[in-house]
Amino acid sequence: MWISRQLAQEKQETPPIQTAKVTLNNTGEDNGVSAGSERGVKLCSPYGYCFSLPAGESLILTHCDAQQTAIGVTMAAKGLKTGEIKITSESGGYIYLKNDGSVIINGLEINRDGVIVSDR
Repeated sequence: MWISRQLAQEKQETPPIQTAKVTLNNTGEDNGVSAGSERGVKLCSPYGYCFSLPAGESLILTHCDAQQTAIGVTMAAKGLKTGEIKITSESGGYIYLKNDGSVIINGLEINRDGVIVSDR
């Protein structure tokens, strides 16, 4: 009997950080599946960045203000050197900021002086 009282008193807490798969995105409120089903997951990003996640992406979830909050997505930095940044869309469009100061936008390369180096 004391065991059942003890178990009843213990909180069933969600792990501090977990992963989930996006199952539905509706105007910036994402739904995902982790240990349970998460609805209306709040998305966080650095100031100025806005995004809409496609279904199937892996979210990193934590609790913030008593609700599940996505603090990022899992990703692979294939082909990037340390310090480089590449922003991509689901359709394949991209902006690639390289360490040498050049920028590549969908294959159009602009050097650090603003001169077009190659257009594919």
